Amino acid sequence: MSPKSDSTLTELSAQLASAVEVASNSVVAIHARRRIPSSGIVWRDGIIVSASHTVRRDDEVPIALPNGDSAVATVAGRDPATDLVALSVAGAGAKLRAAPKADSSSLRVGSLVLAVGRPGKNVSASFGIISAVGEGWRTWQGARIDRVLRLDLAVYDGFSGGPLVDASGAVLGLNNSALARGTPMALPAKAVDRVLDELLERGHVRRPFIGVAVQPVALSASLVKQHGLGNDSGLLIVSIADSSPAEKAGILLGDLLLDANGQALARPDDLLDALSNVSAGGEVSLKVLRGGTIKSVSVTPADRGEGGQE
Repeated sequence: MSPKSDSTLTELSAQLASAVEVASNSVVAIHARRRIPSSGIVWRDGIIVSASHTVRRDDEVPIALPNGDSAVATVAGRDPATDLVALSVAGAGAKLRAAPKADSSSLRVGSLVLAVGRPGKNVSASFGIISAVGEGWRTWQGARIDRVLRLDLAVYDGFSGGPLVDASGAVLGLNNSALARGTPMALPAKAVDRVLDELLERGHVRRPFIGVAVQPVALSASLVKQHGLGNDSGLLIVSIADSSPAEKAGILLGDLLLDANGQALARPDDLLDALSNVSAGGEVSLKVLRGGTIKSVSVTPADRGEGGQE
């Protein structure tokens, strides 16, 4: 190895170590589950964010601060769909230093990143790359995320809820090993901010739902021609939750949903997208094919954040 190469590696090593040191000033350990503590990020003054699945209590949550001191936090809000929890810490004052943020929009596949966690008294880190960058992804619980950061690095026990950082130590996102069912990924910082704003405002994220399970089906050419339909597929209603908005509006098993507020429905995501655009207390107009006849049914969605999971 040439002296120049050796110098370059030494400089890179020092820079990465400095990045971990910078990030560690805003990473806390959260003692809210059995065995290994989870990690959290001081995101704003007095506010810590983490992965919701790792925080299994709502009150008197013990927090170990970066300087070794202890504090007690209270859950200010949760969003299971993005697996994000907001913790409010009173009385910590200047002991909490909000993490510097970085824009993840310039990240590319192959970009070098660090995952930082505090699964105990000391900080730990993992080094790797961005393995995939995707646009427009929906979590398995229905949340829409504009940008996906998949990671090729180890998210060790206790790392979920900690930061993904760049070479300067600025936070690109929040690490999570459960959101994509075992695939390490990070929730981008901008997405964290959007969810956090709602959590601090109302304690949950408003997600309209009508209480149905659907299955995509193809429509026959004769059916499309007979009714002059603009699409050749729809969503078959296969189950309806008791006392749900759909049941109250008269939706029946076997109904075929063709569009919602004029938006064609070919996939379950299409229905979720249409519902997400309905304002609080508003209605969604569904075009329904029932017994060979097309009907229009208005449904007032409920708030899934307040009433449990659909």
